[in-house]
Parts: sequence; structure tokens; C-alpha cells
Amino acid sequence: MTDLTFASLLSSRICHDLISPVGAINNGLEILADESDEEMIGQAMALIQASAAGASAKLQFMRRAFGMAGNVAEMVSLDEAKALSQGLVGAGATRLDWQVGTPSLDKAIVKLLLNMILIGYEALPRGGVLRVGVQKAGATNLMISAEGPKARLPDQAVKILREGAELETVESREANMFFAHELAKSLGSSLHVSIGDEVIEIASTI
Repeated sequence: MTDLTFASLLSSRICHDLISPVGAINNGLEILADESDEEMIGQAMALIQASAAGASAKLQFMRRAFGMAGNVAEMVSLDEAKALSQGLVGAGATRLDWQVGTPSLDKAIVKLLLNMILIGYEALPRGGVLRVGVQKAGATNLMISAEGPKARLPDQAVKILREGAELETVESREANMFFAHELAKSLGSSLHVSIGDEVIEIASTI
């Protein structure tokens, strides 16, 4: 039942993330169906295009972060990871600062990195700087730093990242945090979380 419960939680999480852009696309189409004013039509088209691009970027990111894209044991280019992360962040209030010193990593490690990036991005409700660092010198060191106004990570999220949780106590919005903890554990590692003044850092050494 555990696998089914987690699949349900993660599915709910993905649906929650896609409801907003898909709903905006639908609203834009409704405006186009009833509107004759050229300015309003232009605004509706801009809304549809932006929402479709956002939904596509999230789907591509989640496919690599949560799914089984590609071969199980493949190496993944960190240029691909950067492009996916930039698509997630988009042109909004959060800036991606990519400080990566290796060209590729094992697929499972990249999956963990992307989940760390997602957590950091969502910890910046008013935008800021999302720094991503990867160093490989014997061990592989992953680090993200989310710095910005009102940067926050709920106490329960921090607990799940550090210690894990009983799956039955995890809510859908916490599914990717549970997943990140389990990924790190499967790689023989753990997640180190530091909370500062408007800055959150998550690191793992593999």
C-alpha cells in the first residue's frame, strides 16, 4: 500500500502545480471565443502563450525530477538540468545562479538535485536568488541556496527533509520533500538543511 499511497500523493502534487496554468489557458480561450476587441484578443493570446509555456516547463522539469525519463542507469548532462531549472524559474522574480563544475552526473543524483532545486524555488514566495552548486572531487557535493524576502521552509518540511516521515503523515504538498529524503537515503546520503535570515540552504554529499 505504501507505493500506492506515495503515487497518489505525488500525483496530487503534480495536478496542484498544473491546475493554475491550465486554468489560465482555459480562461484565455473563453475570452477569445467571446471577444472582438483587438486589444483584449492580444491580451488573451499573451495569457495563453505564457500559461502554456509555464505548464510545459513544469511538466518537463517534473518528468526528470519525479519520473523515469531515459534509461535507468544513464548519465545526465547538467546542461539539461540547468535548462530545466531555468524553465521552472522562468522570467519571474527569482534568478537562477548556476555554479556547477561538472558536465554530467548519474541520473539518480540529478534527480535529487532537481528536487532540491524545486524545494528552494518554492521557498522564495517573493523571488530572490536561487543558487545551485555542484562539486565533484571524490565525493559529489550538491548544494542549493534560496535567498530572498520572506524565504521560508515550514518546520514539518525541514523535519521530513532531515529525518524522513511515516508516509501516512505526509501531505501532498510535502510529497517531493519526502521523495528527496528517500532519494538521498537510497544514495547512502542525507540532506542537511540550514535556515538563516531570509536564506535557506540544502546540501547533500554522495
